[in-house]
Amino acid sequence: MAKYYKILILVFLSFFGLYYAFESIEFSELYHHIISVDLLKLILAISILMLSAIIRAKRLKYIILPLDTDISTHHLFGATMIGYFGNGILFFRLGELLKAFSISQGNNIKTAESFGVVMLERVMDALTVFILIVFFLPFIPLENQTIRYWVIAFVVFTIVFVGSLFLIKFINWKHMILSFSILNESFKNKLITVTEKIFKGLELIFKTKHNLKIMLCTVLIWICYFIMTMLLMESCHIELSLDKVFIMLLIGAIIVAVPALPGGLGTYEAGITYTMTLLFFVSKDLSLTYAIVSHASNYIPYMLVGSFYFIKSGLKFGSINKANF
Repeated sequence: MAKYYKILILVFLSFFGLYYAFESIEFSELYHHIISVDLLKLILAISILMLSAIIRAKRLKYIILPLDTDISTHHLFGATMIGYFGNGILFFRLGELLKAFSISQGNNIKTAESFGVVMLERVMDALTVFILIVFFLPFIPLENQTIRYWVIAFVVFTIVFVGSLFLIKFINWKHMILSFSILNESFKNKLITVTEKIFKGLELIFKTKHNLKIMLCTVLIWICYFIMTMLLMESCHIELSLDKVFIMLLIGAIIVAVPALPGGLGTYEAGITYTMTLLFFVSKDLSLTYAIVSHASNYIPYMLVGSFYFIKSGLKFGSINKANF
């Protein structure tokens, strides 16, 4: 029952976001802006998005190498796309679990270990955004209350999430699990085994010999994101300075972390429209155009490519229940 309440909350947040984004919009003007989008720059932006996914798969390979030296970049690219596909249609970002299961298919890495790797990826992404926010803090308009709350919420969540992982690692969690009298011994042992494998995946960052390559890949991923953001704005005929483009990139990264319907429907449109109209005085019609185009340029390619790899892999959503954790 609690799951359905959570879904209702997500539906409410998304529809509230859509209401705000489309409120008082002149639809004829919005239509004019959309059909005026520069398709060449839009296609180039999508191509760079795919390039960033390839680099992300390469980074993932460097992370996994201590566990599996034979895993291919192409396999990890497919798993990454399957993860994005899952997040686009499933609630509660269950695409991450789908990605972990896909990574382990036909390889020497267990699903629980690959889930630990996926968690490690998310930690790295969150810490990267955290570092960029701290570094560019003087340029972020924190005088705006809403944006200040977004930034504070993201920073607090990142600190709590990363801190919790460290805390769990250093406390006697095995004894804690064994002390749960409501669980039978078989389930306790299984839970301990799975948890150990998850931490084995999380700790790969300390075992790999490719930390510099991982850092370089992370930098290249964000360069791709920045160029893509700039091209998407230009395709919508929005002219902003490079520092403002980067601020929009950071704000967008924070907005994506907000719970919503699969694919971030509603919250992304509302957040981007609000930020552009308030900070950079772009008209609401044009701001919403950019929000729709940028969202679609991320969502549609991921869904198309991800669904291709999902079908090709022979995966089914119910297959996760049979995974060898």
